[in-house]
Amino acid sequence: MRKLYLLLLLLSGTVTLCAQSRLPESPGHSVSAQFASIVSKTRQWLHRYYNHPFDGQRLMSDSLYEKWRTHELVEDTEHPSKYLIIITLDGLRWQEVFTGANDTLLRAEAGKPEWEQWTQQHPVQNREALMPFLWNEIATNGQIHGNREKGSQVGVTNNMRISYPGYNEIFTGHPDDRHIKLNFKIPNPNQNVLRSIGREKNFRGRVASFASWDVFPSIFNQEKGGMYINAAFETESGVAFSALNAQLNTVERRWGSRVRPDSLTAAFALEYLRQASPRVLHIGLGETDEYAHEKKYLDYLKAAQSNDEMIRRIWDFVESSPVYRHKTTLFITTDHGRGNKADTWHKHHTWVQGSDEIWFAVMGPETAPLGEIEGGAPYFQNQFAQTFAGFLGLKYDADQPVGEKIVSLLGGGSTHLTER
Repeated sequence: MRKLYLLLLLLSGTVTLCAQSRLPESPGHSVSAQFASIVSKTRQWLHRYYNHPFDGQRLMSDSLYEKWRTHELVEDTEHPSKYLIIITLDGLRWQEVFTGANDTLLRAEAGKPEWEQWTQQHPVQNREALMPFLWNEIATNGQIHGNREKGSQVGVTNNMRISYPGYNEIFTGHPDDRHIKLNFKIPNPNQNVLRSIGREKNFRGRVASFASWDVFPSIFNQEKGGMYINAAFETESGVAFSALNAQLNTVERRWGSRVRPDSLTAAFALEYLRQASPRVLHIGLGETDEYAHEKKYLDYLKAAQSNDEMIRRIWDFVESSPVYRHKTTLFITTDHGRGNKADTWHKHHTWVQGSDEIWFAVMGPETAPLGEIEGGAPYFQNQFAQTFAGFLGLKYDADQPVGEKIVSLLGGGSTHLTER
């Protein structure tokens, strides 16, 4: 079918050139011009359909479109997990995730008038109070790794231990300390797993990323295609996004134009789930890292608690949707750790002890509900990319060696995966 589209594009292009070449001298140039215009519009339609084969909403009624959109080319019986949602919480330490708020750091901010009142209204002294969805839902129905106090270790392999290098390792499957050392907007030279998935037959036009940080288009190297990216204060087309687009102009820009509020990022991502039904969606939230760098521990905790609520809303939609329910894997992690002492908790870099310590949580039809993991072999950030592909029954054929997939997350570690 795609070869037929290409042939039609080639023929229409040839006809257009012939028609245009006759315009200066042909007495019937007006007819030729009209014909060339029709052919040009046809070419545009074919090109759009070639790149977005699932974008057929304007061609049929809403009810028929909904039925057609939810019918995947992959049968339900072929692979249990057909959709993947990846959520990254920038620089959220494993210490808060697994033990709740740090009393020493909380008391250091006791001089603020809001401290006592806020902690009474929003308790964060234990982990369930800080991140209730993570512990009440995922801890019951999925797995959480990275509590070093119980012998579960997850770490990064890049030596930079900052955001861009961490996201590169998550999505490419390997560190690149040679090219990616800082957080500058340099197009990533490495292949990444989301772009690779986005070029697969059944995933074309169905892979996207919504992120708060404006560096993500460079991290995913947007110009190379394969996935859709919306970051920072970019607007989104469509009537359904008009209210959210308006908020981009009125919301407080606490960190300038480089980071939009996580609440807006999550809202855009949720609406995109409703409107486009992507097969793979990354949501990059970043306020935890921003507040930590400002040494505002209470705001850092508030951001974590707020992120947990955003994730709950997204999962509530997943569970209410006939498209996603019982067929979606949710993967949550962070790009780097932070200092593990009272005077370094806000820092992270090569020389800051604890910056290489991270965590991850998983819930979905492929993953056995083992709860909080204790002990076991260590896992590494470079294993995530191949694992993402594994959730969908795919193999990530990277252009250089990457970390092996975490088989304990896939079919309980015993089910053979069919790699299409």
